[in-house]
Amino acid sequence: GGVPKYIELLCEDADLSIEGMLDYVVRENSPFINEGRNLLIEEFGKDYGLYFSVLSCIASGINTQGAIESALGGVTVAGHLKRLIEDYALIKRVRPIMSKPGSKNVQYEITDNFLRFWFNYFDRNQTLVELNNFEYLRHIISSDYPTFSGFALEKWFRLKMMESHQYVDIGSWWERKKGKEANEIDIVALSVDGKNAVVAEVKRQQRNYDHKLFMEKVDHIKTSILSKYDIETRLLTLEDM
Repeated sequence: GGVPKYIELLCEDADLSIEGMLDYVVRENSPFINEGRNLLIEEFGKDYGLYFSVLSCIASGINTQGAIESALGGVTVAGHLKRLIEDYALIKRVRPIMSKPGSKNVQYEITDNFLRFWFNYFDRNQTLVELNNFEYLRHIISSDYPTFSGFALEKWFRLKMMESHQYVDIGSWWERKKGKEANEIDIVALSVDGKNAVVAEVKRQQRNYDHKLFMEKVDHIKTSILSKYDIETRLLTLEDM
């Protein structure tokens, strides 16, 4: 219930610009190098190995049960996923909005922002850490930051919409076809009046927005699940925060 140690360390010792935080986090003897591992070993004990592997898969985008089990050589992980959700609250199930509760179209995502960062960069690039090649690790993180932070930006907009109390359901939507994503929409929010829906694309910068492609997705979702709703479309960027 207190302030996470990594937040305390950053606020006490780091320049809180992006560059300043990267300088503090990605360096020799950084407390962040082993923080994720230490935290999870404390939680899982001696059986941490497979939990680590599952979390590492999810962080890297391998986020369905079948894909995780395939990546791990066929190991069954249903029980581990269940415990990661119910006992440890480290991941959650995500279904396309308006899906039935028992739908098998399920993805998993890491709920803790720090662990998502740690698995993406420190765990995945353990060889660079062992070689003390922090310069290259910092380059990887800096280059990937727009993509990594884009996910956080989506979560931020969903939270703000939730706090407005104008909606009865807020989520994302995707459609799979032969194992591949055919369509994906960042945010879909259903209003309390049951008549209106907001369909939003989230981009850090407006220049990355493809209006034609987005409207094709909007037309498709309207036909698929939102035929009874009046749809408002939005582009949400850093400027809308």
